[in-house]
Amino acid sequence: MQMNGDASAAIDPKNPLGEIKYKVGTLEYTKRGLVVLFFWLLWGDFCFTLMECVFPSITPLALRNLHAPNFVIGLVMTTIPAFLNFIVCPWVSFKSDRHRGKWGRRIPFLLFPTPWLTVFLVMIAFAPDLGKLISRTILASSGIQTSTIILVLMGFLVAGFQYFNMFVGSVYYYLFNDVVPEQFLGTFMALFRVVGTAAGAAFQFFIFRYAESHMKWIFIGAGALYFIVFSLMCLRIKEGEYPPPPDNIDGKESLFSSMKTYFVECFSHKFYWLFFLATTAWDVTSCISPWYIFMWQKSLRLSLGQIGIINGTSASIAAIILLPAGIISDKKHPLRTALVAMGCLSLLTPIRLIYLFYNFKPITAFHIEICVAMLLLPLSALLSASNLPMFMRLLPTERYGQYCAAQAMVRSLAIIFAGMLAGVFMDLMKHLSASRGLSEFYYYRYAPAWTWACQITAFILLLAVFKHWKLFGGDKNYKAPAVGCVAQQESNVEG
Repeated sequence: MQMNGDASAAIDPKNPLGEIKYKVGTLEYTKRGLVVLFFWLLWGDFCFTLMECVFPSITPLALRNLHAPNFVIGLVMTTIPAFLNFIVCPWVSFKSDRHRGKWGRRIPFLLFPTPWLTVFLVMIAFAPDLGKLISRTILASSGIQTSTIILVLMGFLVAGFQYFNMFVGSVYYYLFNDVVPEQFLGTFMALFRVVGTAAGAAFQFFIFRYAESHMKWIFIGAGALYFIVFSLMCLRIKEGEYPPPPDNIDGKESLFSSMKTYFVECFSHKFYWLFFLATTAWDVTSCISPWYIFMWQKSLRLSLGQIGIINGTSASIAAIILLPAGIISDKKHPLRTALVAMGCLSLLTPIRLIYLFYNFKPITAFHIEICVAMLLLPLSALLSASNLPMFMRLLPTERYGQYCAAQAMVRSLAIIFAGMLAGVFMDLMKHLSASRGLSEFYYYRYAPAWTWACQITAFILLLAVFKHWKLFGGDKNYKAPAVGCVAQQESNVEG
């Protein structure tokens, strides 16, 4: 049965105009159909990225306005999402790989969680109002402080948002391999990064400055735009037909058999462990991100407008250089370019520790941050351009989603603890600063120290991955290590 990539760009089976067809699985596209496909995927990515910019950028400000302690901020912003990701991502990925239905194997996991995700996102902005209402009515005689009710409610809403967002975040990137022809994957991923970066720049330039004054409208607008566009994207993009799902490692279909297959194939080889740990160590740098906002705003005394200019300018320039960075990554191999970028970033990040030794005027600090951002930007762009291609080049192609989910498990488990440790670290720095008689918000300046430590760890681990990659064939002959029943099958073939 012939399938088409988009209903509005359907291909005539007889192809009377002799249009060139591009295939991926059972899907076929003309040039027009391919353009329509790219339009919907990239438009969906723009709105998805915009929605994801709102939560991590504005929620910390909402928590700070509620006088939440650093431990709670780390718990809400990193630990809860990481815990859910640890549980949800592997299950969703495994089920999506093996799902067969009229909507395909990816679209159902993208479309049906979208309404719930939107509801929880919007309700986060109204958590203070809802908490006060609950305090005055349902829990009026409980004696529980209103601030505590609001923080618990905020945690619940964040958990709900992240739960449904895990479905989308897990499966969205797998959809590309299923619907984009292989010869256009590199071009699409470059455009994908550019569009996502442009969305981040738009948010930083035009929206973030209103984060405190128009918080509710930002959440409502981002949620509504995401719901409409992402739902349309899911309805317009069609998946093809897939072969029957593969058997488990022992040929059984029980839950235990599925778990056994998953863990044996993903976690029984040193190379994969090194790769998971290296990429996880780099991701753990994000656990300190909420305190960078406080460092800029409270300690360096930058305005939200200035912070938006710094981030927006960085994102705008990154959108321009991501495409050439991707070309360099493809030419030199993404593992090699990622290693170089990590090493250089590890050397340059300590520049921000200068704030521990000097107090600058806000305008001077603003100019310093602009210069630092421009210095780090090319390396960050190179690392960003290398990240997904590195996964695709190193992990087994036929079980790519499965190994991505395994990496997500390791990353999530690490972030569960790292998120709490980041809060503890900042509290320790707060006490240290207070004992030295420093200003109230001085301790935020220690945030780059966390980033630096994680970067060095990631670089050392990725260097070990690089050495193993060379042993497994390197540039010309690399083959992902086979494990479990796959290794046995290859052994039988070779025998």
